[in-house]
Amino acid sequence: MVDDGENTNLPLSGLVVIDLTQWFAGPVATSWLGDMGADVIKIERPGVGDPTRHVDNVLGNEASSYFAGINRSKRSVELDLSSVDGMNALRRLIAKADVLVENFRPGVMSRLGLEYDELSADNGRLIYCSISSFGDFGPLAQKPGMDIVIQAMGGVMGLTGPSGGSPIRVGAPVADYVGALQATVAITVALAERARSGKGQRVDVSLMEGQIAMLSNYIAGFFVTGEPNGPVGNFHPQLVPYQPYETKDGSVIVACLTEQFWQKMCGALDLEGLMSDQRFVTNIDRVAHREELNGVLEPLFAQMTSSDLTSKLEQADVPCAPIQTMAELIVHPQVVESQAILEIEHPRYGSYHAIAAPFRFERTPARVTNYAPDLGEDTLTVLTEFGFSPEEISRLDASAKSKI
Repeated sequence: MVDDGENTNLPLSGLVVIDLTQWFAGPVATSWLGDMGADVIKIERPGVGDPTRHVDNVLGNEASSYFAGINRSKRSVELDLSSVDGMNALRRLIAKADVLVENFRPGVMSRLGLEYDELSADNGRLIYCSISSFGDFGPLAQKPGMDIVIQAMGGVMGLTGPSGGSPIRVGAPVADYVGALQATVAITVALAERARSGKGQRVDVSLMEGQIAMLSNYIAGFFVTGEPNGPVGNFHPQLVPYQPYETKDGSVIVACLTEQFWQKMCGALDLEGLMSDQRFVTNIDRVAHREELNGVLEPLFAQMTSSDLTSKLEQADVPCAPIQTMAELIVHPQVVESQAILEIEHPRYGSYHAIAAPFRFERTPARVTNYAPDLGEDTLTVLTEFGFSPEEISRLDASAKSKI
């Protein structure tokens, strides 16, 4: 771990996290823990490592941008968990750790002899976080699932897509990302409880339950009406106007979440007459007469430039935004000034960019503590720190090399 004297001031400094995760949700969560100061030790299969190391070679020299983007602020240790020595080494690391995070399919950790009850017998303060697609019980517990599968089964994809058309996957991996947030929150809450009780515990994170949680504003109504929400394109089934509108030179989102915003929008665009039109007085009225209202708004907005429309609405404090491409996003003054995107220096392939942790601490701000490590880069250092003898390290190294 990079140590420039500042790491001890981070919120989770002094904590050790054993990272047995791969792909997206788990690695993102553990990277955030690393940004907050935890010493995150990523255990990887010799010669192979996390599968995302092989998704692309965009950074050159067989370096995957996918892996680099979600595995900073941690160290990499190669251990052959199919060998007795490798498994015993992992147990020694866990015995001194504060947190273990894994995202194997339910049952795998038990078959490896790494179930919570056994590990906690040697380390009663261990926070043991399991991330899986559907949780560790129920009829789908053993079903394999990636982000797109969870979006489909969790209801989010069923709301996404053109009205009357086929559902569409959300472009960003929302199931995995929400899962990373779930895990981070759960782990930090468990750590807070441990500070009071002195005891660790097991935490279970289900990606599907994270997607169901995103439907909170729909579920209550569905149980009353029995009418499921289907894909509605860029409309919002419960709010109007709350969608993108075509302008003379692009598209602008207009989002009137409250009656006050609706009234401000009408005033800014000289549409006061709409406020007294019985079809549009309340949001409930506007939802019922969506097409009629858009029949007024769409031709008006189509005559305006995006800049003119957003300027008028922003002056009236109405939520609005142009739809940005990634190229536009990364140079936006808000993104630049907030340092939401960071440049990280890697000793082998130079600088690359990653997204900062999505939370801010005023007194102990999170920060990147290390670049995304090369496979096994920290094996010798970590094992030495944990008290392994040169002979033990040599034996583990020979075992790892035999698997490559």
